[in-house]
Amino acid sequence: MNRQLVLAAVIGALALGASSAEAQRRTTRLPVAAVPGPSISPYAGYMMFGDIIDGPLGTSLTSSSGSVFGIQGNLPLGSVLSVVGNVAYSEPDLRFGVPILGGVTFGKSQVLMYDAGLQLSAPSGIGQRTITPFVQVGAGGMKYDVETAGIKRSASNLAFNAGVGVDVPLAQNIGVRLFAKDYVGKFDVKEAAGIDYDAKTSHNIALSAGLKLQF
Repeated sequence: MNRQLVLAAVIGALALGASSAEAQRRTTRLPVAAVPGPSISPYAGYMMFGDIIDGPLGTSLTSSSGSVFGIQGNLPLGSVLSVVGNVAYSEPDLRFGVPILGGVTFGKSQVLMYDAGLQLSAPSGIGQRTITPFVQVGAGGMKYDVETAGIKRSASNLAFNAGVGVDVPLAQNIGVRLFAKDYVGKFDVKEAAGIDYDAKTSHNIALSAGLKLQF
């Protein structure tokens, strides 16, 4: 009888230990990161255009710096990778740069920028409101509508882009997006002015802030 009681106690203790270990294993298992929903990000900022042409004796043709407005869409493919699409607009002046004398404004332009690419984000803490840094790379175009002395011409060029930014959450589906983006391309002088001239590759940098609205 005593042996049976001892055997039953041992079996009960082993069963209790096994169930406790299983419960502990379940509670310590790391949760799987959820895939975020799609989002849109309207923004505004400041854009610095690079030189279009480097002329003789230090002269240059460039677009002045100015405001930029845009909106970006984000479609997640996983917890860290997303497809992004972007449209932006700016109205810089055309300036002719002269050494010592400075620059002379002689026309206006309207610039439409559009592109698509990929975004790689650093995963944020699960169940916590933490900032999420990210990088983007993509390709698209820049369309210029140029007006000088009452004459209007248009030109388009291919542009590659790369950027870095950070999302700072304000609430569950609303956050602030800070972003810096570089559009790299060549202005098509022949299409805009009818002159067969190979413009230099320029960097056009946009610094912006906006909202991130997630669905």
